Amino acid sequence: MSGAAGASPVRLACVDLPAWPLQLLLRREPSWRGQAAAVVAEDGPQAPLLWVNEAARRGGILPGMRYAAALSLDRNLRAGTVAPAEIAAAGERLHRHLLRYSPRVEPAANDPGVFWLDAGGLERVSGAPGQWAGRLWRSLRRAQLVAGVTVGYTRFGACCLSRAHREVLVLDAPADELAACRRVPLARLDLEPAVRDDLARLGLATIDDLLRLPASGLGA
Repeated sequence: MSGAAGASPVRLACVDLPAWPLQLLLRREPSWRGQAAAVVAEDGPQAPLLWVNEAARRGGILPGMRYAAALSLDRNLRAGTVAPAEIAAAGERLHRHLLRYSPRVEPAANDPGVFWLDAGGLERVSGAPGQWAGRLWRSLRRAQLVAGVTVGYTRFGACCLSRAHREVLVLDAPADELAACRRVPLARLDLEPAVRDDLARLGLATIDDLLRLPASGLGA
C-alpha cells in the first residue's frame, strides 16, 4: 500500500498474537505456563499439533508433528484442544478492544490472532506511531497476552515482522521494512509443515534466502 506520487506512503499496523488458540488454552490452564505446550486437532496420539509455544519450539517440537512424536522429544509436553467457537468468541472480543486504538481494524480471514489496523493519520490524536503502538501493546500485556505489533507499509512485511518479535517495531520507510523482512526466519511464517520441512532441507532459513532463488528454482 502506498500513496500517490509525491505523497507519504500509507502506514498500517499488524498485531500478531502468536499461537493465539494456544494462548487461550494457557489462560484456561495457567499451571502450564513456562512448560512446552501445544494445541492438538483432537484427543489422541496421532493428532497433529496445530500450535506450539516457544518452550516446545526450543525442544524441536513444531506444528504439524503428531502428538506421539512430539512426546518422544519431550515427555512433559502439555496439550489440549480449543474449540473453534471459543477461538471465534475470543477473536471478537479482541477485535472490539483493538477498535479503541484505530477506527479500522480487520481480522485476517484464515489466521486467528492476526489483525490489520489503519495507522495512517493518527498522529494528531494519538501521538507518534511508536507512542500509539506502545500503548496498544501494553494494553495487551496487561491482559496477559503475548503479541508483536509492527507499524509498517505492507501487509506482508508487517505481518512477517510481527511474527518475528514480541514487542513493538516501527519502520520509518518502506525500504526499512523490506530490509528487516528479509531477515525473518522462514520458521516464523505460517507455512504448511511439508513446505517448511522441504525448505529446511534445501538450506533455506530466511525470507532473504528464498528471495535469492531464481524464479525457476522457486517454482521447482
